[in-house]
Amino acid sequence: MSTESYAEVSAEVATLRDVLVAAKALPVLFVGSGISRRYIGSPDWDGLLEQFATLTGRHISYYRGRAGNDRPQIASLIAEKFYDVWYSAEEYAESRESYQAEVEGEADPLKFEVAKSISGLAYLDDSATKVELDALSRVRAHAVVTTNWDTILDSTFPDLEVFVGQQDVLFATTQAIGEIYKIHGSVTDPKSMVLTSEDYAAYWERNPYLIAKLLTMLVEHPVMFLGYSLGDPHINRMLSNLIACLTPEQIDVLNDQLIFVRRPRAGESGAFARSSMTVGRHTLSIREFVCTDFTALYNMLSELPQKFPVKLLRQLRESVYELTFSTEPSGRVHVLPMDEGANPEDVEVVVGVGTLERLGERGYRALSRADLCRDMLFGATDHNPERLLNDLLPRLFRGAKYVPIYYPLLAAGRVAADGSVTDTDGLPANARALLSGTTKLRPYGMRGLAERRAQSFLELLDDDRQVALDFGLVCSYEVADVVALRNFLVAEIGETESVGTMQAKLSCKYDRLAYGPDFEGDPVELHQALGLNSAWVHKQQQRADS
Repeated sequence: MSTESYAEVSAEVATLRDVLVAAKALPVLFVGSGISRRYIGSPDWDGLLEQFATLTGRHISYYRGRAGNDRPQIASLIAEKFYDVWYSAEEYAESRESYQAEVEGEADPLKFEVAKSISGLAYLDDSATKVELDALSRVRAHAVVTTNWDTILDSTFPDLEVFVGQQDVLFATTQAIGEIYKIHGSVTDPKSMVLTSEDYAAYWERNPYLIAKLLTMLVEHPVMFLGYSLGDPHINRMLSNLIACLTPEQIDVLNDQLIFVRRPRAGESGAFARSSMTVGRHTLSIREFVCTDFTALYNMLSELPQKFPVKLLRQLRESVYELTFSTEPSGRVHVLPMDEGANPEDVEVVVGVGTLERLGERGYRALSRADLCRDMLFGATDHNPERLLNDLLPRLFRGAKYVPIYYPLLAAGRVAADGSVTDTDGLPANARALLSGTTKLRPYGMRGLAERRAQSFLELLDDDRQVALDFGLVCSYEVADVVALRNFLVAEIGETESVGTMQAKLSCKYDRLAYGPDFEGDPVELHQALGLNSAWVHKQQQRADS
């Protein structure tokens, strides 16, 4: 922070900055529902339950009386009643058409409608909200953990890799840096949402494993809670699970790490002071930062000392992780480029660099998801099918759910002329989930979904870039639309070495159109319009059909 800007902030912000700088590590943000209410006016727990109770023809008091004010149990009772309503009422016909094939449990219809309702909430239209969100987008954080279902954080931090649901965090290869962990699920995958008593039972059963996986990150970094109260039972229980994993010395360290940000109570002014909270048998010493306007806080967080962007550090850590699991110690570390504009003379770490074959044995260990997307978009035909299947795909799918799959399978002679996959042997679980539809290419926004389905991609582009990025997953496609999609993705991905989640999902849609089963027109005409090598495509399809 410059001398001028530092002088302009309050004493509380300056003191908080000193605490964070002294920690010598960027904070982990733990974001709760208060942030969603602040920026999109989302309902709280009680408001949400009241809203959906009325859709069953019952007042919320009916469910409270039966559940003893146990909110997850109230949600379970509403879900039970709403199940028949959803399947019979005309107002849900559009939703049934879109989602009834996905129903696997009694709570699923309620989750679909909750997700649709939250997705339809827009940012509050006032200047203060816009200023705060702009400041939030520049915040420097090590990682973000959230129990919110909405996509505020996904869109605010597009460079961070998003993991949806506790299951995703537990079983994916996370790097514990430059990532968003949506541990209560997301509206982008409604069935992942933790809502009912059954959901919470499964969540808490696995929560100790989640804490164990994130343990180092939570102990070695300041943890800043935004949108939670000190009395939040979920945070209290999570911290209890965390403390159970710690030594007394680590608990002492934790006392200096926890910072709760909240609004002032009536008659209270801004402050940064010590407080305490009881967690099980322990009393933790925490800090409270009290403020009305979060802009100064976000601006301070955006100027914390940072040697390298977290996006770069995540890429480096992922590369080193993959080298560690390599069976050949002679493999080279492939160092990805720093963010555009970085001055090499300012770099404090020197890495030796040698020649690297693009598609040799070592080259496949260095290729990123962005590299594969670019090759897919331009129709590269020089891949080694064995290396694609055995080296690249297992590595990419280990840390991500959205990776082009039809293009590499076509290169390996496993995609027939009708776009069907003829052989899935040896594919990673995430790849099979993408092929089967278990992992769905669903847009973040759900309001107006039927209208967007009827539009072409070119029409979405005329509307807005963000609209095209999101609803390009479900719109209609003629040849010109697929060409426009290819050009759009080329511009979106550019020469970057990291692909955002939305760009990755849309790349998977292009993959299905150009190389898989999704295009309903003449595939030969499409391949010619895209400038693909039609002879190569036909040859690979013949291998699959034979």
